[in-house]
Amino acid sequence: MTDILIFFIGASLLLYILLGGADFGAGILELLPSGQWRERQKVVVNRAMGPVWEANHLWLILIVVILFMGFPRIFTTLMISLHVPLLALLVGIVLRGTVFTFRHYDAIQDARTQRIYTRIFGWSSLWTALWLGIIAASLNRGIIDPAATGIWAAYFAPWWGWYPLAVGVFVACIFGFLAAVYLTDETDDVELQHHFRGKAAALNLAVVLAGGLVFLAAAGEQTPLHNRFLGTPLAMMALVTATLLFVALWFFVSRQLVLLTRVVAAGQVTLILLGWYVLYAPNALITAGGPLSFYEMAAPDATLRQLVIALLVGSLFIFPSLIYLLWVFKTGEPRTGAKRG
Repeated sequence: MTDILIFFIGASLLLYILLGGADFGAGILELLPSGQWRERQKVVVNRAMGPVWEANHLWLILIVVILFMGFPRIFTTLMISLHVPLLALLVGIVLRGTVFTFRHYDAIQDARTQRIYTRIFGWSSLWTALWLGIIAASLNRGIIDPAATGIWAAYFAPWWGWYPLAVGVFVACIFGFLAAVYLTDETDDVELQHHFRGKAAALNLAVVLAGGLVFLAAAGEQTPLHNRFLGTPLAMMALVTATLLFVALWFFVSRQLVLLTRVVAAGQVTLILLGWYVLYAPNALITAGGPLSFYEMAAPDATLRQLVIALLVGSLFIFPSLIYLLWVFKTGEPRTGAKRG
């Protein structure tokens, strides 16, 4: 039962990064210099995100529910020790969702309010991506101390430092990169496609540089990240393969092979997440008192059994509904821009 729940957590996390992360990345793209493309880019972002931006939070909710029901001690430790970054994350999610809605449906559609909404949408997207990375990096630093009594040691030390910040920047770059790759196929405007490909190439390089920054920051905190990878062949293989795929990605981008570019980009992110999981499996997090394993912290078998049944039955409704949602909105509207060239 525990293995099934771990699979659901991993699959939900992957889908949240690939789909929800691209939504955050769309906001990050709007912060980057766009010049004459800004308004046309905004139209494409609105159309691409419109039907799915709220639905993608389903995966995050699913992770929270599984941890709450299936692994209560892990859930409690996370919610208490990391409640500051988790609160910051939730504020970002709510804020960006609110301004994205206002940008569409505000009764006063003037240039000034639209500019304000767009800026808040962009900065809150970056804010949320950074905190997602900070939370992820905090899980395995070994600084979380459930027994700590001081405010700093209990609530700030677990996520404070250059390494979590570097991972936050890395995650933000990945999200922006995914958004640029996905948006390339959301318009028939050849010039706009070229614009998105240029951003994808720039953010592709940013991902590599940010990845190097993560290892440097880990070394500065004396976190043996590179030693962990070297000592875990499967994790190292996943990292190397993800890096080598950059060559294929640039080739597909230059040849304007959109579908293959999307597949390779998603594959890179999947390999990065897989490498991270293999590095620490089966531990959900590492505290000052030792690791908290999914297997050791699981709820009673009766609870796990009911949770697995609920997830399996729910999947029969969730996945067809999401596929139908995408089919309706992606095939029922004309694509943005006229094909030229």
